[in-house]
Amino acid sequence: MRIIKDTFTVKMRKLLIGLGVMFSAFVGAEPAKNSINSTLPIKAADCLVVDKDKNILMIEEAISGKYAIPGGSIIGDETPEMAAKRETFEETGLVVNVGKQIARTYNSALYACELATPARFYMDKHGQRIVMVWTAPHFGKEVTRVLLNADNKAMRSNYRFPEHKWQFPNWVPDVPPSTFLFSPGEIGTLIPFYESQLIMLQEWQNTISSSGLTLFLSKLVILFGCIFSPLFFLLTLPLIRSYQGHRALLIYGAGMLSMATLTLILSTVIVVPRPYFIDPVFGVHNTLGYTLPSTMVTLTTMLFGWVWMTSKTAEKHRKARWLIMMGGILSILFVSLKVMLLGEHYPSDVLVGIALGVAGTFGLHHVRKWRFEDRRYVLISARFWVAAFAVIAAIGGIIHKPHIIYLSAVCLGVYSALMWLKFFPVYVSPVKRHVKLTFFSLLSIGVLAIAAVDYWLTAKYAVNTVIVAVHCGALWAIAVWLLVVAPRMLPKVLKI
Repeated sequence: MRIIKDTFTVKMRKLLIGLGVMFSAFVGAEPAKNSINSTLPIKAADCLVVDKDKNILMIEEAISGKYAIPGGSIIGDETPEMAAKRETFEETGLVVNVGKQIARTYNSALYACELATPARFYMDKHGQRIVMVWTAPHFGKEVTRVLLNADNKAMRSNYRFPEHKWQFPNWVPDVPPSTFLFSPGEIGTLIPFYESQLIMLQEWQNTISSSGLTLFLSKLVILFGCIFSPLFFLLTLPLIRSYQGHRALLIYGAGMLSMATLTLILSTVIVVPRPYFIDPVFGVHNTLGYTLPSTMVTLTTMLFGWVWMTSKTAEKHRKARWLIMMGGILSILFVSLKVMLLGEHYPSDVLVGIALGVAGTFGLHHVRKWRFEDRRYVLISARFWVAAFAVIAAIGGIIHKPHIIYLSAVCLGVYSALMWLKFFPVYVSPVKRHVKLTFFSLLSIGVLAIAAVDYWLTAKYAVNTVIVAVHCGALWAIAVWLLVVAPRMLPKVLKI
């Protein structure tokens, strides 16, 4: 027994000594410099560019609103160096010379890069360095701005990749500085047609700023326009559903989706930069894509045109039609002034938007008339909406426009609602005024609640795929709420 006990003691002692040696080696070992889980195969490449003051070249992502350094996946037979150079050009429009690899972050290689030629930047009114690269292939689609950011707390709080932001102090010293030139503006890049309009907007801005009264009035116009824009999109559909019925909502919704898709396609194909991308006097705003046409002006024109044309022509309704017309003119005027004051659009974009809105109104009115005369199910059948979902989703995927994909989610929501109503039909057509008002309130509260949840979730998550999924889910839910959920709740609320 004594021998067995001694043997056991010796083995335990050796085991503890071995564990102690391993623990000491682990604690004292220095991890591989600038490597994070570097055993994974390289499938992506990133480019780190800095200026002489150690500011870092970053993009602001269109979907997440977060910062990131240029980079992306390796395609085909590309080397990581080739992918880093290509991705940097696509996202920033800048050509770089790719230097040595300075880090590994999971499955991505990080390279020290230097600009092949100097790039220009300007300082906006918030003190941010905005690099003038609006000609980049992905600008307005995946990237909203290109900046020179300092490595500070403010940048880190809005940076997308946590494995990057804490390593910048280690990486930046290994990157040769590139040349960035300060420039007050970039008017010369425009054709004369837009250059003359930009000069006019600049003179307008200077005139407004010279007087306290005009400056105050311009801020009121901007405030109204900024409030009106989101409420317009959120409350238009409940208004049509409450006062004109669900079939009118489907027809109107089809027209709005078609016009929104058209304007988003045009703003991608016709690559004219917005005024605030060219001249820093306007500041930078959260608006994607290029300038032509003004989607907000187009949809505002189409809304009031639709309501005016579908209202009855009897004598007792003439006063209402007059009020609708005056309200539409004032709303279009305020929205147009707002987008020009903020440098979001040129005057010609506003005129094109109004023309498209008027054309869309007449076109939709004729389609509606033809549908009722021939008793066709166009625009209100489930087959139409599932086909619209497929077409719009394909367009959004082809031109890399997430906002068009969001519109396809609305189509899918309408299709889901129509299929539900096919098996479990329910129709609510309020007649009395107080019933219509109650129904509109119920619909609006639900739509605003869904939008608020969507905003909270998208502000919380920074992964692009998550944000796209959340937006699509919210818009799908709004369509189902308008057509299925709220109509079933109204009889319980009013006890009818």
